[in-house]
Amino acid sequence: MNPLVSVLIPVYNTEKYLPACLESIAGQTYPNLQVVVVDDGSKDASLSIAQEYAAKHPFIEVYHQENAGVAAARNNLLSHVKGEYVLFVDSDDWIEPDMVDFLVKKAKEYKVDMVTCGRVVNDDLPKVECSIVELWNQEHVIKEFLRHVSFNGSLWNKLIRVDLLHDVKFHFGISYGEDALFVWNVLQHVKQVLVTDKELYHYQMNEGSISHANWSPYKMGTGHSVWEKIEKDVSYLWPQYQKIVSTTFVISDMWQLYYALLSNYPYDDYMKLYQKHLKEDINLIRKSKDISINKKIFAEVVSRNYTIGKILVKMSHL
Repeated sequence: MNPLVSVLIPVYNTEKYLPACLESIAGQTYPNLQVVVVDDGSKDASLSIAQEYAAKHPFIEVYHQENAGVAAARNNLLSHVKGEYVLFVDSDDWIEPDMVDFLVKKAKEYKVDMVTCGRVVNDDLPKVECSIVELWNQEHVIKEFLRHVSFNGSLWNKLIRVDLLHDVKFHFGISYGEDALFVWNVLQHVKQVLVTDKELYHYQMNEGSISHANWSPYKMGTGHSVWEKIEKDVSYLWPQYQKIVSTTFVISDMWQLYYALLSNYPYDDYMKLYQKHLKEDINLIRKSKDISINKKIFAEVVSRNYTIGKILVKMSHL
């Protein structure tokens, strides 16, 4: 028997990409889907496009809300879930026809709470076979999440058992990093996770998406508070990984400075906060094996001088 899978799609002003997204989901080889779309007050034709697909496919449900942000849209999506598993898909991306089928088969075969897959950017051709299929227990997946290298806080590549989500919600007021905080809270309930690198998700480098927009405190600045919250959680839930989370936190603030400089953002209290954090924990960056020497040099410089950091950013991308 094929368990019901709820595919959750928050939508906001993505009329250019939404048809390909919905087409790829409607064309899944997996036979038992609930597709839930929440339109977060789009000003373009996104809502009508979603409604057209719902009229053709009875397993697609469309809901509309006044614009309240991605966290509110995702919480709305969760309120409509009927499946045994959930899979989040961004409305400007699309997925391979066998993505749901592959993930569900692996979840059942290995009896795990979560299964991951890999991605390709835009329309690159995915590799056909997996080179990685690894079964991780909770402690290992927590450690790898905190390193944030081979396992991160993205939602798009994770099939998750619904019974892990009953007390987990997205946080309002967090515009960047809300997905990582959500995944972090979910991981507190998992027993085992299957990690694969089969490339099934097509990630669109859409310049309008928040991940690629010019830096601002509203758009990306909340990343600091996310890692601050996770670091605090680790101190009493997973104290053996305190150094790992503190290293990832300070590297995250280094990237905040980098993208702010790339956007010609002025030196203000946000930059002072990140600078102060880098200066205090620069030894963690010096000792990290997860970042290159160029990034370490940038961190050293920008922790002391924002203007010279800007010159480094303009000279070459890290």
